[in-house]
Amino acid sequence: MGPLIISQGSQTALDYCTLADVETYAGVDFSLGIGPSDSQIATMISNASRFIDSYLGAQQAGTVTVEEWFDTTFFGQHIVCGIRPVQSISSIKEVKGDLEEITMTQSRSRDDGDYWLGDSDAGIIRFNMKFAETLNNRLKVTYIAGNLAPPSMVKMATILMVTRNCARAALNDENCLDRIKDMWLNLQASVQNELDFIMRELAKEKLIGVATFGNNGAY
Repeated sequence: MGPLIISQGSQTALDYCTLADVETYAGVDFSLGIGPSDSQIATMISNASRFIDSYLGAQQAGTVTVEEWFDTTFFGQHIVCGIRPVQSISSIKEVKGDLEEITMTQSRSRDDGDYWLGDSDAGIIRFNMKFAETLNNRLKVTYIAGNLAPPSMVKMATILMVTRNCARAALNDENCLDRIKDMWLNLQASVQNELDFIMRELAKEKLIGVATFGNNGAY
């Protein structure tokens, strides 16, 4: 069995870290004027978040409503959603040949329910009955999918990238004091090493994209 049609709603772009996250990591208080302004850092955070989405080939946080259609196979007892992880199932409807829709009931009890979300991360929905030969119609499944928050490595990569960009901005600021520039210069070097490592680790999750485009890990 497999998806016939997938329609997705719009997915809101989320930032993967906050100003406070960057300050905590860098050990600085930007309100003291030792780096970019809050608005500049906010732009850096959004840009870094979207860059990571592009680098990995998919948005890393934020939920979306998905409508997916499945054919059923004789004696089958589960389906696998195409967009994962699945946060919740809104409805499952059996759509008959005459387009009549019969809403199924979500419950783990065989006495009063038809299905349940068996594995959120894998997107597996399990049914309390085997698909019968007469159930040769389609299932219309509507569900909410996506990460509620960015994975920890994605968040850390965003913090590191923004910290590095803050260092660049400070080093290029002619009004920045030399002792402040020294601080940023030292921090920039250590940040870059950590960022290199994390981006290589993240790239391992997208080997097809890396191989297809000949990406050597540069970013």
